[in-house]
Amino acid sequence: MHASANVPCVDIADAAALLDRRVAQAWATEGIPDVAYGLVLAGSLVHVGAVGSVERQPDVVDVAFRIASMTKSITAATVLRLRDEGLLGLDTRVSDVLPWAADIGLPLSSPALRIQHLLTMTAGLPTDDPWGDRQESLPLRDFDALVAAGLTWCRPPGIAFEYANLAYALLGRVVTAVTGADFTDVVREMMLEPLAMHRTTFDVGATHDRAMGWHPAGVGLREQVEGPPGAFSPMGGLWSTVGDMALWVAFMESAWADAPDDGPLSRWSRREMQRSHVFVALDARGVAEGYGMGLRVDHDPSIGLVVHHSGGYPGYGSHMRWHPDTRWGVVGLANRTYAPIRQACAQALAEIVTDEAADMRRQRAEDRLWPQTTQAMDLAESLLIRWDDDALDAVSAINLDLDQARDDRRRHWQQWGVGRVARAPGQVTSRSPAHACWRVDTDRGVIELEVLLTAERPPRIQSISAQGLRDTRADGSPGNPAGVDRVL
Repeated sequence: MHASANVPCVDIADAAALLDRRVAQAWATEGIPDVAYGLVLAGSLVHVGAVGSVERQPDVVDVAFRIASMTKSITAATVLRLRDEGLLGLDTRVSDVLPWAADIGLPLSSPALRIQHLLTMTAGLPTDDPWGDRQESLPLRDFDALVAAGLTWCRPPGIAFEYANLAYALLGRVVTAVTGADFTDVVREMMLEPLAMHRTTFDVGATHDRAMGWHPAGVGLREQVEGPPGAFSPMGGLWSTVGDMALWVAFMESAWADAPDDGPLSRWSRREMQRSHVFVALDARGVAEGYGMGLRVDHDPSIGLVVHHSGGYPGYGSHMRWHPDTRWGVVGLANRTYAPIRQACAQALAEIVTDEAADMRRQRAEDRLWPQTTQAMDLAESLLIRWDDDALDAVSAINLDLDQARDDRRRHWQQWGVGRVARAPGQVTSRSPAHACWRVDTDRGVIELEVLLTAERPPRIQSISAQGLRDTRADGSPGNPAGVDRVL
């Protein structure tokens, strides 16, 4: 899945300039006191920038900001590590781990609330950003009493997406219950220390160079007063830096590499976090928005998979996102309540990766095909020129002649009578390594060919078809009309 990081389509200096420009625009128009940001490529922090007073800090990369809901991905990773170690399962009932939460007012005919519901925001709890953002320091005993008294639900668990901070607060209590240790200590030992994220902490008192948070007050801003960690820290309590969050982005993005496991969480579990588990919305640009585990997962028709998450908190706003195909990523940290830094990061990353992503999509379809699929493509083209029963017999699956009588298939293919076949480069599309659809120019016009192979070893052809396309060539230019509209 990864492209070669040694030769990105966009020069690092040009990419840095794009990010600089987008962040500067947001800073100037949105009234954000300070922004620190970074650009990541193939696991390395390749550019750091800042605007505002933080720009004068001697080492911007180490200035700490509250990252708010970006914390959720680190919480989710901690839960998955406990899963991988056999201490819980995604289908574990929350009430089996927290017996005092057994009677929490679930709707009638509701399934049990399970760990996977909390991770994927499908618990059925209401969206609670304003309320949850003010609950971080809630003592554990008060949180337990709140839950034990029963909750109010929008719907039964497992039905639909609903972003709920309370779900991740519950995950924190699950972590404490299965480990017997404080949640913040578990996260530090299981995630932060192994990744050398030494400046990431739940304890504001442990931060050194810290960007002061600011909250709107009338026509101005007032200083944000910080409290201690508490029951809601798992949903948004971490402080971090551009340098440390670049390490996190690099660790998440590296999940897609075909290499041995590294770090505190397996590549498979990291991919699991970055897979859409529930549909969220389809935006005006055709982007299918989903939620993974502590991460938002977008399938963009222009650039492909984008993984991201924002953080919004009293005094702070933050964003991280990455594009696994090209291995570019961005981090933005700001110090005003719900600072809208997301758009700047999203625009910059899209501008950086668009051309490279398009090139990769054109290349990937052919690059990922099985050798047998490529051979089937060659056979299909040769059959247009000269039908060969023996060649087809050698690679056809048992269903091929049952689905279409050989005599009928032969007669149809022979109708083409083409003298030449020219495959247009970069025109292959593919649903899987076993499938290919492509266009060829012939002296009878443009023909679209398609093959699908089986899972046998070796794979065999289960479907092969051709369709004549009128008045166009494979590269999109005008052409001669094909003599036959469709051949099976």
